Amino acid sequence: MTPFLTIRQASATYPVYVGRDLLPRVGELVQPRGKVFVITSAALHRRFGDIIAGAELLLIEEGEAHKTLATANEVVTQLLERGAKRDSMAVVVGGGMIGDTAGFAASIFLRGIDLVHVPTTLLAQVDSSIGGKLAVNHPKGKNLIGSFFPPRAVVSDTSVLDTLPPRERLSGMYEALKGGVIADPSLFEMFERQQFDVDDMVRKAIRVKAEIVSADEKEADLRRLLNYGHTIAHGIEAALHYEGITHGEAVAWGMIGANAIAVQRGLLPHDEAARIERVILAYDPAVPPKLDRAEILAATEHDKKNTGSARVMVFPRRVGECVVVSDVTEDEIGFGVDAVRSFF
Repeated sequence: MTPFLTIRQASATYPVYVGRDLLPRVGELVQPRGKVFVITSAALHRRFGDIIAGAELLLIEEGEAHKTLATANEVVTQLLERGAKRDSMAVVVGGGMIGDTAGFAASIFLRGIDLVHVPTTLLAQVDSSIGGKLAVNHPKGKNLIGSFFPPRAVVSDTSVLDTLPPRERLSGMYEALKGGVIADPSLFEMFERQQFDVDDMVRKAIRVKAEIVSADEKEADLRRLLNYGHTIAHGIEAALHYEGITHGEAVAWGMIGANAIAVQRGLLPHDEAARIERVILAYDPAVPPKLDRAEILAATEHDKKNTGSARVMVFPRRVGECVVVSDVTEDEIGFGVDAVRSFF
């Protein structure tokens, strides 16, 4: 099977397969050198079964509360106990939390073994499985412990999205919408019209991210564009202890907060901000409880995009074009947080 595209990063080149009914074909699409370990959750294993004959099954708990060093260490321990070697392969089947946590474990086990992502949520297919960034959370912030480690391959079976719970589907849609604002007006317009083909949306969103990570693997500059909406989003998630809101929903509110700052700075015309906000709100992101402003701001201090004392954020100029700004003040972030909290 021909890949949908091939991502060429500085450290590696790997194929991305996108299509329907690919789960039964994972074994033929990847070529393991040694023992294969399928890492997933009990619920996903019951749902999808054994996708690679002869592979060893390794189960971890789902949920953002388990996206920790402790879980990654459990994976490493199980790999050691089951005799994994440098030529072993980890096939990680699941959403972003499983992909990040198990993928991070694979990246540090014996300094890294072959990794294949099989994302089973829309969010993971359009975002977290692409680009080779892996991380777990710290109590002081999201994704603060991690590595850059490109996979051997990504296999995205879009047919598994048919049975996603509506809220999980929406979570991924907000990340795809983000990609439209960053670099693809045609992708944004799919959401604006509320008429789109899911497979087409996945491919467009993957292409946006693939082009960016191919040009900037280690988040030196261009790749930071992918963090549009994430500064305030990560603050919201940390303030909620990663419960009660999906990542995509937090990003939706984070985009609204970033846009408010961009308008205040004169970067984004008010009518364009209103256009983006209108599309976001049309999909009804869940409203979290009234959050403490200070808690959100405190979490943004540990944002991994920051350099030295500078606060770094991504702001749109218009749909399809964003810029990275490295001199954002705490007062400005507070203004964006207040703009978001006005909806709660």
